[in-house]
Amino acid sequence: MAAWRDLVSEVRAARSDRVFVSSEWLCRATDKQAQRVVRGLGGRRVHVVATLRPLAKILPSAWQQYVKDGYVGDYEGWLQGTLNGAPYESPTPWFWIRHRHDAVIARWASIVGPSQVTAIVVDSRDHDLLLRQFEWLLALPEGFLVATGAGQRNDSLTWPEAELLRRINIHFAGEQLSDELYSKVVRSGLLPRLAAARGGLAQPTPIATPGWALERAAEIGARAAAAIEASGVRVLGDLASLGARPAADELTEPQTEPHVEFSAVAHAIVGVIAGAKAQRPAPPPPKRWQRTRRIDPLPEF
Repeated sequence: MAAWRDLVSEVRAARSDRVFVSSEWLCRATDKQAQRVVRGLGGRRVHVVATLRPLAKILPSAWQQYVKDGYVGDYEGWLQGTLNGAPYESPTPWFWIRHRHDAVIARWASIVGPSQVTAIVVDSRDHDLLLRQFEWLLALPEGFLVATGAGQRNDSLTWPEAELLRRINIHFAGEQLSDELYSKVVRSGLLPRLAAARGGLAQPTPIATPGWALERAAEIGARAAAAIEASGVRVLGDLASLGARPAADELTEPQTEPHVEFSAVAHAIVGVIAGAKAQRPAPPPPKRWQRTRRIDPLPEF
C-alpha cells in the first residue's frame, strides 16, 4: 500500500495534461480494487485502455509463461483443463481472470462508464500499429514510441525449450528444492542463456496448438467479441479477429515429442551453473498456477 500511495501522489503532482499508468496486473483487479484504482488516479478523469489478442495466440504464450514460473503440466493437459474443465479453476486459475476479455472490460466500464474505455485489438501483422494508437491516445508525436529491442523483450520459449524446462521443473519439484533456488539458477541463469542462443536457430519450432483447441478458442473469442461490441466501449482494430476460425493449415496436429537440440541442453546446463555462481539471487517467482481465490463460473462456455 505504501508503493500505491506513492504512485497516487506522483500522478496527482504531475503537471501534464495526460498521465499514463500501465500494468498487466490491473486486469486481475476485483471490483473493489478497480474502484480504488479509479478513485486514486483521478476519478472521472480516468480513461481505461485494454489491449486484446485472439485467444488462440494467447494460449501457447500463457502456457510457456507458466512453465517459466515452475509449472510441470504438459500443453495438451493444460489446454484440456483450461478450455474444457468447468468451472475452469484448474490447473492455472488466474488464466481466466486475466483473459476473460469481455468480463475485464465490463468491470472497468461499470466503474468509469463505457465512453471512458477503449479496447485495442492488437494486429500481429503490424507490430508498430499499437505504438501509433497509443501515441494518438496520449497526444504524442508520431514516431515518438519505439519498439523494445529483441534482446530486452520477454520472448516466448520455443516448443523444445518449453519441454526441456518443463522436464527440469518436474525433477526440481521432485527434489523439493526452494523457490529461491529456482529463481537463481533457472530464471536468472538458464532462461537468459536459452534466449541468447535462440538467435542462432534457423527455424525455431513454435509451440503448436491442436486443432480442437483452436476451434474452442475461436468460439470463446467470438462470444467475448459480441459482448464487447454490445458494451458500447470504443474499439480500435478488428474486433472480429478475436473469434476468427483457424485457417486449414493451422489445424494440423502437433507432434507428440519435440526434438531438443544438444546445443540447447548445453546452454541450459551452462546457464544453471552461471546462475548458481551469481552473487545476489533474484526474488522468488510468483506461483501463478496456485489457487488463490475462486473464479466465477463461466456458463456461456
